[in-house]
Order: sequence, then C-alpha cells, then structure tokens
Amino acid sequence: MTSERAIITECETPGRPELANRPLQRAGIDRAFLTAHLLAGNIAMAELAVLQAVKGWRPNDGEPALFSEVVRAALSASDKDRESSVNDHRAEGSALPPELQAVLRLSPQLRQCYVLRLLAGMSRDACARILELSTQRVDQYTCAALQRLPLV
Repeated sequence: MTSERAIITECETPGRPELANRPLQRAGIDRAFLTAHLLAGNIAMAELAVLQAVKGWRPNDGEPALFSEVVRAALSASDKDRESSVNDHRAEGSALPPELQAVLRLSPQLRQCYVLRLLAGMSRDACARILELSTQRVDQYTCAALQRLPLV
C-alpha cells in the first residue's frame, strides 16, 4: 500500500466515523503529504507525521487545521531524524520531479524556510513563529535556498 493510500485508509477507519462522514479532499492530503515530505526530508517521517496529524485532528476544525498539524509534526520528525542520522535524499526524492528532488538536497533550515515561505505560501511572520527564528533569519535562509537550488 502506498503512503498516500495508507493515509486515506486511516481517514476512513471505522473507529473514526466522523472522518468517514466528512472525507478529506484528495488534494488536501496530497498537499499535506508533499509538504511533510519536503519538510522532514524523508518519506517515512512524512507518512508518520501525516498519520499522527490525522489521528489528532478534529474534522470540525477543517483542512487548514490539519495542514498546520501536519507541518508541526513534520518539523518535529525532521528534528528527531536530524539527531539520529543523516538521510540519503537521492533515494527519498526519486518519485518527485527533479525540481523538488533538489529541494530535498538543501540543508534542513534552508529547506524548511523555502518550503514554508514559497511552496506553502506562509507569511514570514508565521514561518518565523513555527520555526522559532527571527523574521530576518527566515528571509536569509529563504534567499540562500533560492541561490543554492540551481546548484544542487
């Protein structure tokens, strides 16, 4: 079963009838999973982050709340993964287009700022809060990511 299918199946489990009555839009799950993958830098961590977010999500809060929870869980997973090992992102991004594979090769701080600011469209203030950085640092990391992407 693919990661995406596992997440959708989790949302449709009999133990979560409120989710069965209000199915998530596929685009929302796709966006959440891709964002988690790029933030965590690892497919397995992205899957865990999305599943964790879905389990703690209340459907009445809507998809934006789920997306926020996925971002939080993916960043937490990324921090834990960074402490435990170094990933080989070449294999991790093989299903992604080359442009997104390049994003995976950025350092974690540059990648996270780039993904949240430019791909997820968050404000620099929101990005700074989530990443616990100053807005100036968010701008520096985002600019550095833009400069490095053509080189990786």
